[in-house]
Amino acid sequence: MASFPAVPAPTTGSTPVDTAVRAAREQATTFFTREFAPGCEGEVLDQATRLWEELDQIKHHMVRALARIEASGQLLSEGGHRDLTTWMRHSFAIPTAQANELAAVGRADVHHSMPDTLRALESGELSFGESAAIITSVERAVDKKGPAHNTDPELLRAKMECGLLSFKEERPNASVASLARAAHQLSARLDPEGVEREHEAAHANRGATLARTFGGSFLFQAWGSAADALRLEAVLEGYTNPHNPQDGLSPAQRGFDAFMNAVGLAQTHHGCAKPSTPAALITILIPATTLAGVGGDDVAATQNGQVVPTTAVRELLGESLVRHLMVEHKSGAVLDVGHEYRTATPQIKAAAYLGHTTCAWQYGCDVPLKWTQADHIVEWWQGGRTSAENIQPLCSTHNRLKHRWGLRRDKRMWSGRNRGHPPRPPGPPGRIPPPRTPRE
Repeated sequence: MASFPAVPAPTTGSTPVDTAVRAAREQATTFFTREFAPGCEGEVLDQATRLWEELDQIKHHMVRALARIEASGQLLSEGGHRDLTTWMRHSFAIPTAQANELAAVGRADVHHSMPDTLRALESGELSFGESAAIITSVERAVDKKGPAHNTDPELLRAKMECGLLSFKEERPNASVASLARAAHQLSARLDPEGVEREHEAAHANRGATLARTFGGSFLFQAWGSAADALRLEAVLEGYTNPHNPQDGLSPAQRGFDAFMNAVGLAQTHHGCAKPSTPAALITILIPATTLAGVGGDDVAATQNGQVVPTTAVRELLGESLVRHLMVEHKSGAVLDVGHEYRTATPQIKAAAYLGHTTCAWQYGCDVPLKWTQADHIVEWWQGGRTSAENIQPLCSTHNRLKHRWGLRRDKRMWSGRNRGHPPRPPGPPGRIPPPRTPRE
């Protein structure tokens, strides 16, 4: 009988850190694997949140030490890699993007390049993910718009850090994705010429390819400028068939069908003086002074928050009808919008959605604006008007949740009357939850 050498058991560390982590892991495992009584779900969520906050602090101090090793030049001799991102990707078995975020926070700490962000992380005002999003977004903008375009890197870094921290302070529920979008918009505001340069480069490098395969299928690819992207998105949205859950089509399949619908219409109506279908709608908010080129730092942006070069807006205006949306300059309030309809008209939705880029759920939601529904803040059957002031964009999930919360509130109010007690006074009608502050 053949014999094989015994496989040694995996070794475990015996430092105080190892001992403390093992004890904490045992406690956490015991807590999260037990059977929870009904109604204890909130306790589990709160404990998970607190545990994640503690892990954030551990990761912060860990990557600071690793970045010091990288800066000393000892990472290659001791860890076998010159770059901290590569070492963490192999040692921790994590994706490159996650390793880049960890390394960015550690390097910022070692080089003292983002002191305010790191202080906010240390104090718990920012999570590790939020801090990483701010640091990586700022460094990406600095690398793109640094000395090559006569921009002071340190000044640009300080301005962007201050702007993003202010954005987070004003919108505490803003998600990591919202921070990344805000960083892109802030970078465009600080360097409008950079947006124009990117637009010109993208237009110069435009192209499309149609590759045929041996099996008879094909692969179509196209790339170009921001203006072309807006036009293509609007066309695909306009020619997409109504969603039918029973057909079982994926979003990609529905997008392909929309593309072929547009192609078919172009073939059958080529040269028509009047198209048989309405033009696609593209909503871009741009101050008149910026459009005219007479001043103003505000850039053009779509309702989804995508910055659009002024050059691209002018290109689109050559083939578009212009719709003016009048707002009060200081408060941003929309002026003179009707409220006669139960279903919000496109004009009312455009006014109500102004300033929003995603679902307006007060606890944060990253569902894009185009996938939201027009929700009445004060419910229509409770006297709420179909006006811009009473409409907010909510995704289908949070629209239903808001409705359920309202029913639960009303049920509690009336349950006291059923027991012979006066009902508890309800909160502000229709304000569960209140609308979140619009994101830029």
